[in-house]
Amino acid sequence: MAEINLSLVLDAITVVLDSVSPESSIYIDKVEQGLNDGDFLVRLINTDYLKRGTGELNRVVSSFDIIYFPKNGNKDCICMGDKLSESLSMIKLSTEDIIRAVEKSFEIVDSILHFRVSYNYNTIKYQNADNMGRISLNRGN
Repeated sequence: MAEINLSLVLDAITVVLDSVSPESSIYIDKVEQGLNDGDFLVRLINTDYLKRGTGELNRVVSSFDIIYFPKNGNKDCICMGDKLSESLSMIKLSTEDIIRAVEKSFEIVDSILHFRVSYNYNTIKYQNADNMGRISLNRGN
């Protein structure tokens, strides 16, 4: 298993969104100008780091709000919510690791879809090899 980070998870989500709706633009965190119907906005809601054991292993839970601006009202939102629920159940990272969604839900607010999904994964803090001391042997002649 490769080292997983938030950037890899976010990239994998955008790859899935592009496969679900290739004609849509995908924005991360904020939208400049020029947002069109059918576009996505992906926002990180929060990330929790949960220490596991006594070592450097952490369980990370990252939650996202994927906002979809529909072309054709609430029916389009419902269809897209179903598609996202299926396609974001498991995501494949660029490292070939696969992570599963632990929570998924969607709601429609003011004719805009808010699809919320959370993923958990483990991170390990590796020590640098430079931390080892130098050993010298003194031999009497």
